[in-house]
Formats: sequence, C-alpha cells, structure tokens
Amino acid sequence: MKAIGGLVAAMTLTLVVGFFGLVGLVTLAAGSQSAAAATSDPSDEAFADIPMDLLQLFVVEATRCPGLPWTVMAGISKVESNHGRYGGANIGPDGIIWPPIIGIALDGSNGTARVRDTDGGWWDGDATWDRAVGPFQFIPSSWRIFGSDADGDGVANPHDVDDAVPAMRRHLCPEGRVVDVEAAIFAYNRSWEYVEAVLQWAQSYTGALTTFGQPVAGYAFPAPADYATTAIATRPHHDYPAIDIAMPVATPVYAITNGTVTTAIANAGIYTGGGSGRCGNTVTITGTDGATYTYCHLSQVAVTVGDTVVAGQPIGLSGGQPGTPGAGNTTGPHLHLGIRVNGISVCPQPLLLAVLRGTPIPRSTAPTTGCVSGRPSIDWSAWLGSSSEASVPDFASFR
Repeated sequence: MKAIGGLVAAMTLTLVVGFFGLVGLVTLAAGSQSAAAATSDPSDEAFADIPMDLLQLFVVEATRCPGLPWTVMAGISKVESNHGRYGGANIGPDGIIWPPIIGIALDGSNGTARVRDTDGGWWDGDATWDRAVGPFQFIPSSWRIFGSDADGDGVANPHDVDDAVPAMRRHLCPEGRVVDVEAAIFAYNRSWEYVEAVLQWAQSYTGALTTFGQPVAGYAFPAPADYATTAIATRPHHDYPAIDIAMPVATPVYAITNGTVTTAIANAGIYTGGGSGRCGNTVTITGTDGATYTYCHLSQVAVTVGDTVVAGQPIGLSGGQPGTPGAGNTTGPHLHLGIRVNGISVCPQPLLLAVLRGTPIPRSTAPTTGCVSGRPSIDWSAWLGSSSEASVPDFASFR
C-alpha cells in the first residue's frame, strides 16, 4: 500500500478539489470493462505539462492493462510529484529523478500511516521509519512487491521513471485488468480526496478522443483531419492490398463504418519475430456493409469484442513504435488498415478517397490490385472519376 498523502497532494489537494468539479468524470470512473473506452489522446494541457518521455511511458504502460486510462497514471504522477519536478527535481536523460524525491517520515504524525523501516534506509535514507520515495511515492515495502528492473540496467530503482512507471501500472492493475477505476486509485492511496484529485487531473489531460470523426453517408475517414488528405489516402502499400497511414503514437483512430467489433486485442505484448503477432494490438470491425476492417499496431484499444460501433466512433489510439507493447512488426509509428470483401483483401485507397470526396462507393467495387508499391498502380482520382459505379453510389447498401 501507498502512504496516505503525497508530497504535492499535501500542498495542492485543497486547491485542486476546490477548482475542479466532478462533471465529465463518469466515463473515467465507469466500473466496467468498457472503462477502456475512457482512453484518449493527450490534451493541449497534457502536452504542455507532462515531460514527453514520461507521457510516452504512460501511454505504453496503459496498453498492458485493459480498462486503465493512461490519463489516470498521469494524474497520479501530477498529484504525487508534479511529474518528477517536486522540490526542483528533474528527470535525467537516463530516466532517473535528481535530486531524489523522498517523503516525510511515516511516523504517524502529519496524517501519515505509522510504518517502521523496512529497507534499512536503502532507498529513503531513514533506518528508523519508512518514507515514500520516487516520483510516484512508493513506500519501500510496496516497491518490493511491484518494483522491477524494467529498463534492464541492473537496478530496480523507484527513482528511475523507466522502472517506476511499470511499477505504478502493476500496483493499479494487479489482476491484469481494471474494472473500477476509482477503486484502483483508492487501492494506490487510500483517500477519497486523493482519488478525486487524480481524476480531476486525468480529466484535464483527456484530449479529443471524446469527439467523433465526421461520417458521410455511413462512412468516416479512419484518422483525424490532419491525415485526411488525398496524398495520404492514396499512398500505396508495400507488399499487399492495404494502407499504412503514418501518424504519431497516441493519435485517435475511428471506425470507418457502422458494425460490430469481432477482434479486440489490447495486450499483444512486444513482438519477438515470426509470423504471429505481426499486427500487434488489433481491432477488427465487421461492417454492416459486409466488409471487414482490420486496424493494426494500436497503442491502446478502446473497444471490446461484441461492441456495436458507428462510423466516426473512436476505437483506440495509433501506435507502431518499434519494440513497444502492442506495436507488432513495424518500422515506425503508423496505423495499418486492411479491408476484406468476401474474404479477399481489396485496395482501401479508392474507398478512403471516395469518403474524403463525400461520395462513398460500395466496397465490392474496390479492386484487388493497383495499390502495391513497385507494381503497376492505379491513379485513384482518375479511377473514381471514370467509374460509373463510383459516380452513382448505391447508398441503399450502406446501412
């Protein structure tokens, strides 16, 4: 268990709780498997406040625990140590906080628990009483349970964010899944004021994944407007009919059409080679149009098998950073999208371009060739312009 009260919490809790309300926290606090849907891309405040290396660690680690929003981890980090900046500390290039952040003696005074020394003063410098240590304020006895040498430098160090962020995730997610976010935070620090403060910060870090893509005639482009361009939509794939859309990790991705989630892999782990696991974290949607849509390399999955989705609904965050959990076989951050009609892979390019133009076309009209690099390619703009089926869409087939 954590000690009651963090360093920054002790000084800012009153201010935080007073300034923010609880409006808008229902999704974050939902006590169900759908809590994973609280996943979000970072808000402007998150980018401004959270060191980028730390932000990336939160996003990656949250993928290892379905139902745990990365924003909750960020909220704990803010309340406990202002993201490792308490008392003038900073995160070094090796991930180690300097000077070390060490809490007050847990001697029963100042509202703390009474915890006799358990580490011989090794981490906290106090051989009489335990003190919370590191940016996420683990007491030494908790660190022995949840800490590990995650970065492989030979030391399981609570002052090293590369070790401490995974430890925080394990503390919040001891069963491998979070079904009640509030309860998980309370188990981390047994104070409901603390839970409220963490959720307030989590809400402030929640970005645009709560908004939908813009559907047109039952279809939506699978990525935000910055990536909804003709050049991106018509880019050929490297070796078979599909498309790769380059975008930063943690960019929201959307359901192309109405349908049912038939695959939702949120814990693919780190790709180790071979034929399995190439797609990494995966969502497959069986559309009401009869086609199947497969999204690969996600950093977070915000849906579960059996969910009904609608065009433009956020279904997760992009990933693809090589060597990270859920990235699969990849050389850089991107969304991989495959579309199959009657079990056969078709070229997504004309279908996506038609959505951009506001005139979606039937999935069955998409060719199976013309979208692979190094092979004869099709000018999709010209193809759409000359296709009689494309010029008069069969909207009756778009349920």
